Amino acid sequence: MRYNLENDHLLIEVSELGATLTKFIDKQSAFDIVLGFDSDEEYLRYFDTYMGSSVGRNANRIQDGKFSLADKEYQLTINNNMNHLHGGKDCFSFKMWSLEQLSNDEIILSYHSKDNEEGYPGNMDIKVSYKLVDNSLVYTYSGKTDKDTIFNMTNHSYFNLGDKDIMNHELKINTDRYSPVDEYALTLDEVLSVENTAYDFRDYTLLKDNLYQLEMGIDNNYVFENMDDKLMASLRYNNLQLDVYSDLPDLHLYTGYYLNTDSGKYNQKYDRFKALCLECQYFPNAINFKDKYISPLLRKDEERSNYIKYELKHI
Repeated sequence: MRYNLENDHLLIEVSELGATLTKFIDKQSAFDIVLGFDSDEEYLRYFDTYMGSSVGRNANRIQDGKFSLADKEYQLTINNNMNHLHGGKDCFSFKMWSLEQLSNDEIILSYHSKDNEEGYPGNMDIKVSYKLVDNSLVYTYSGKTDKDTIFNMTNHSYFNLGDKDIMNHELKINTDRYSPVDEYALTLDEVLSVENTAYDFRDYTLLKDNLYQLEMGIDNNYVFENMDDKLMASLRYNNLQLDVYSDLPDLHLYTGYYLNTDSGKYNQKYDRFKALCLECQYFPNAINFKDKYISPLLRKDEERSNYIKYELKHI
């Protein structure tokens, strides 16, 4: 089932499958700024895109699918080379969520994740909210568990503001630090300066100026490491600008190198660099880097929520 929300500025569509953002339409230009598919079958067919979905329990990769809590080692599902990615083979992105609340400007969906699902400890109750506030879409997730566990969700929407690809989009990311990855895109325990690299987006930069220097584009974490409310990134093309705010500690930029679908909304096909993801989240694999980065650990009987705000404006 899909649901529409609408105000004077925006119209969105949300699916129960994966608590997924399937449309994000700027009403002034009538342009849909997110990629997507027309059917649930296509979302499942192209599962490895995580197109627009709510990703969890843990966004990004955990090395070897292993982590320890209270001297007990847990083995998660391996689904990306030898690592665990985005919550596993049958993660939140592929579950049918339940409708909790629906109004003109907000939808709340819920999911119960059982103890040992994909190897994670604890029964968890999770809620995702999409709420329209003027020219912004606010995405909030919250969860509670009966055992200590990892809780690090994100929204995995692919953004394109109106061109055939993202090469002529300009991007700004408000930090001077990023982390390199290994040959399998696992984030390494390093924090480097973006200065004099193709990862530097401290000022508005044409994506093609940087991506042409990198054979496979960017699939890297940008390091903020604070829980403040902050403007993390801005993407613009022509007269449209998307500002991304969050209280999450880091931002993962993925420029869509592996996009390759035979179908998509509006009779499109999606090829590499068609769109990009701005995934606000905790430092990838942080659970295995003890006390170095803000931990995604959620303690027993505690409840935590985080938000991502997408503000769309004409410039």
